[in-house]
Amino acid sequence: MQQLVRVFVDEDTCCPGFQFQADLSLDPVVSVLFDRAMALKIPHNYFALWMMLPCAALKGTRPVDLRDIHDPSPLLAALDGLVTDETA
Repeated sequence: MQQLVRVFVDEDTCCPGFQFQADLSLDPVVSVLFDRAMALKIPHNYFALWMMLPCAALKGTRPVDLRDIHDPSPLLAALDGLVTDETA
């Protein structure tokens, strides 16, 4: 459960489907991003929202649409930039 992105709505806890592959295993790119988000102290709800919204650092692409890339570096940089942008 610690490796799952969780979204808290009132008293309910939901796990967004974008983090699962077709065989229900965890998507490795999302897992890497989630680990970084936790290291950056980004709350689960904010991370889930970031995954689903167009990202300027990714030229307007939603991070969730780039889960199948082999090198998650652009996604990690965009996530790191989120913290930098918010704290600047």
